[in-house]
Amino acid sequence: MSSFWANTLQDTVRNSERISRFPSRNRDAESWLMQYLESAPTSTNQGTAELPFQRWFHFKEAFSPKFVADTLSSLSYPVNTCLDPFSGSGTTAITCRMLGIKSVGVEVNPFLADLIKSKLVRVPIAEFCKNYESLISNLEVLSEDEVLAAGMPVTFVEPGKNSRYIFNRDVYSVIRAVLRASKSWDVDQSRLLRVLLGSVLVQNSNVVINGKGRRYRRNWQLRTKTGADLIKSLDAAVDVAAADITRFSGLPESEFVLHQGDARSALSLIVEADVAIFSPPYPNSFDYTDVYNVELWMLGYLESSSENRSLRSKTLRSHVQTKWTPTISRVRSKSLDMAVSALEAKRGELWNVNIPEMIRFYFDDLWSIFYELKRILKIGHHAIVAIGDSQYAGVHVDVAKILSECVEGLGFKLIQNESMRSMRNSSQHGGSLSLSEHCLVFERVQG
Repeated sequence: MSSFWANTLQDTVRNSERISRFPSRNRDAESWLMQYLESAPTSTNQGTAELPFQRWFHFKEAFSPKFVADTLSSLSYPVNTCLDPFSGSGTTAITCRMLGIKSVGVEVNPFLADLIKSKLVRVPIAEFCKNYESLISNLEVLSEDEVLAAGMPVTFVEPGKNSRYIFNRDVYSVIRAVLRASKSWDVDQSRLLRVLLGSVLVQNSNVVINGKGRRYRRNWQLRTKTGADLIKSLDAAVDVAAADITRFSGLPESEFVLHQGDARSALSLIVEADVAIFSPPYPNSFDYTDVYNVELWMLGYLESSSENRSLRSKTLRSHVQTKWTPTISRVRSKSLDMAVSALEAKRGELWNVNIPEMIRFYFDDLWSIFYELKRILKIGHHAIVAIGDSQYAGVHVDVAKILSECVEGLGFKLIQNESMRSMRNSSQHGGSLSLSEHCLVFERVQG
């Protein structure tokens, strides 16, 4: 498989020729792939703002459908089942659906799990739209909708805390009223509406979201968002979803299995797959539970601070916002030892003193993922990982080198390391484009 990435990132073979290998012969599916694959970047989700299904919710951390399609088309063996242990917004699953391949995945975030299911589970769209029109026409805000939900942080609705709040009361109450009214719907339609409602929450709020969490908009106190604005944006989201579902109604029923939970344990439920394609959280100390905090709380996925802590504890140990329980390391890597030692020597310069421990925990967790992949994947098959480096106090964490050393003892050999793009350092390191994002191809070998 020495020519793996030559077939994907550099060769001049037309995408249409590569796509023809797969079971899907649906014209709409081919159109979906060709619309994006011709000029799309490989690593990031850039360029999917108008791609059906992917446009339902902006997911900054996603890799691209091109990454999945190019990878699958370059394998030397047939793929019946593709595994993604960190499913995110469902890029692997929706691309596999278009290609006629079964997908199996794991996702710890319940909102994102519902986002994936809403893309893959067939909904009678005419009935859904009829139900939605009826819901909006008869929507009534009750007193219970105006009150802060039990367990929810007080900052979610005005007056908030210290006069700071995420939603104006009118917007908040309409969101709650829509959720309450949709509870009587069947589970698939209710899920789709909840996801579409989630897709318009932030734009109707007083905050913006980035990798480090949320911050208040400039001059947010002057914003005059109303419940009518919320409904207008939800109408638009429903129209987009309805158009996509209608256009692709001829696709065969999607074959997928999604396990909701911690990938470190949920992978034990998966018996086999032909290939694994995934992008785990990077060791950049982004708390992805916090990134989707607005959707999780407002849509009712979280109802208490203890549930929030529990969800955080089920994520990869890639950030310091949670106090992690130390575990016995099973990883053997000289490069990891050197990086951790260098970080410990600069502990006083780090923005958080627990970063050295976090880095070691992170690779312990990735080791546990590959421990399960050893059982799931056959010898000669592959785990393809999109992953990025990190840097703290001038100490470079070479993720590709460290990970290859960590999993070598499990019977995985790194056969390709392709740099896909440069990532920007944090502002505390100058904000320069000095970190690499890699595509790592590991082959399951005897061992």
